[in-house]
Amino acid sequence: MGQYEVPSFSAFYHDYMPYHLCCKYAKYRCQLFYWRRPTSGCQQYEPPATGYVQGAGSFTTLDNQKFVFNEPGVFTLLHIPKTLTNPEVRIQIRLERYPNRRVDFGTVPKCLLGRYIAQADLVQPTNATVVTGIALEATGTDRVVVVARKDTRRFRYRTSVIVGNIIRYFDNMKLQKFKGVLVYVNNVEYGQAEVYVVLEEAQIGVRIRESYALDIARLPMYYESPGLLDIELSVPPRYGVEPTGERHFRASPFPNLFQFPPVSGLSRPNPEGQSGMLNIPLTLNDVNAGGIVQQLISNYRIPGSGGDKRMQQKIPLAAGVPTENLFTTSQDSAKKFAVFPEAAMKALPIYKTAERFESGPHRFVPKDGMMVNQLLRTCHDLQINPPLNSISIQRQLIQQFGSNECPNNPSEILSDCGDSVPCLYDYTMLNSKALGMEALNEWNSFVTGRSAGSRHYNSCGAIMIEYPAYMLKTPSMASGYLEGDVATFNCFQTHWIKGDHEYKCSFQWNKGWQPWCRSREKDNMYKWLAAIFSIIGIIMVFSITDSTDLNAVDKKSSPLDGDIFQPPRPTSAMRRTMLDRPKIEDSNADYSQESVPPSSPEFRSRKGSDGLLGLRTSV
Repeated sequence: MGQYEVPSFSAFYHDYMPYHLCCKYAKYRCQLFYWRRPTSGCQQYEPPATGYVQGAGSFTTLDNQKFVFNEPGVFTLLHIPKTLTNPEVRIQIRLERYPNRRVDFGTVPKCLLGRYIAQADLVQPTNATVVTGIALEATGTDRVVVVARKDTRRFRYRTSVIVGNIIRYFDNMKLQKFKGVLVYVNNVEYGQAEVYVVLEEAQIGVRIRESYALDIARLPMYYESPGLLDIELSVPPRYGVEPTGERHFRASPFPNLFQFPPVSGLSRPNPEGQSGMLNIPLTLNDVNAGGIVQQLISNYRIPGSGGDKRMQQKIPLAAGVPTENLFTTSQDSAKKFAVFPEAAMKALPIYKTAERFESGPHRFVPKDGMMVNQLLRTCHDLQINPPLNSISIQRQLIQQFGSNECPNNPSEILSDCGDSVPCLYDYTMLNSKALGMEALNEWNSFVTGRSAGSRHYNSCGAIMIEYPAYMLKTPSMASGYLEGDVATFNCFQTHWIKGDHEYKCSFQWNKGWQPWCRSREKDNMYKWLAAIFSIIGIIMVFSITDSTDLNAVDKKSSPLDGDIFQPPRPTSAMRRTMLDRPKIEDSNADYSQESVPPSSPEFRSRKGSDGLLGLRTSV
């Protein structure tokens, strides 16, 4: 809900939040919401281009370049210059040398501190760098800085969100809006482990997670989180970067037609160069390659950062990238709060080491892929075949090399990681199985998600039906508009579904009757009434049938079914009184044909008719 891929949380503002507040928990369904806010089925949705940095410097750029980069300092992750239609965007990350976790300073007794181990040696750096902070701002917005908290301080809050030199907390309000920027903290993860930041006008979103948002309480032998950040960056197509990483706009035969601002930084180190392929994996040759490392340092490292005294003077960077350090400086509106402790919290590194670890044999030397592979093979051989017959000095040197350079279980690294370079590098350099396996899973998850996001789907749009009361769509949050999706409608437990309740998207929705809900009490009443009226109707049909048969039998047995008696018409010669006339009811009266002369013209002209009351008359 409220994912950062949608700029400014438009779907959260206009769809999810009104649905949950007005419809989901209402007594009756919010029919007006569906009328006023019909969904478009994401037919006009254009996915963003995404970049990712995780673990010990494993990068996937916006244009599908993959490499491992390790160097301490503050670097420009993304820079977009200001144009007439777009604000200037600056995003910087801070890389620090990860401490050697073999130095268990938590178990050092206070009486031994200073005698067997100096306090300056409690934090000993390794030759791997991790992301410990990110700072971002745009034209006219507040500056947002998210940093990982220091060791022994991550038991409650794992990150610190600083806006305008003031630390912000999200215990009660998970969604907070500042000047031109929106910050959202996932309330499912404990301790602000997952933070989303959206630059509203620029429509650029960032997801920051501390230690992959792992639930440290479920991991054995961990008292707190490891203390590193992974960052996912989302850039919309308005900046000329396609979701697949291609640059077909710049290869257009009309280059002046599309004037996109240049996008540069670690997330796009070669703005005018060749883009990479989405399905090409990361190899050992891409680990701290000499050409890539020198190019990124000279183009995107902020002068004065990284502990290099030779870089103190400000020199121009590549493509007009600004040299201001967003961690150590403040905006004019926030300088009055620079006296607060938050200013030092974002400016100082979280893994502060002694000066002697920055020069001499302890200075930072990144290891490339061949060196890491050779180290793993050597440590694996020492683990499988330890030297038992060597002299004491040689055995002591081998043990010292294994304890200082080798990971705890090199055989397990080779078997668990396989050919995954992020897993091999993080597992070896950070000496942590949890971080190595998470690097493997998150790298594969990002590649799969980016491939799925860059695909084109056929959309059927919204289902043109009414949404009556008590009706539900299952599953409610799943996609119900793409090719092959099946939308199923159901009702509350107190109601029955009627009509066609299943629709399938096959370029268009199948036709069907409007689904609707009927209460179970009313449905049971209708069933009883239908049964009662059916029984009554059957009884009435049988009664009418029997009465009709009886009338037919009576009609056949009646003597009046023959010719009706027609008395002779009296003449003047034959005068009769009423007493002399025979009765019609007397059926035994016998009349001969002699009483009515057949030669009478009147009777010859009249023909019998059955048209009136069954009597043969000409009327």
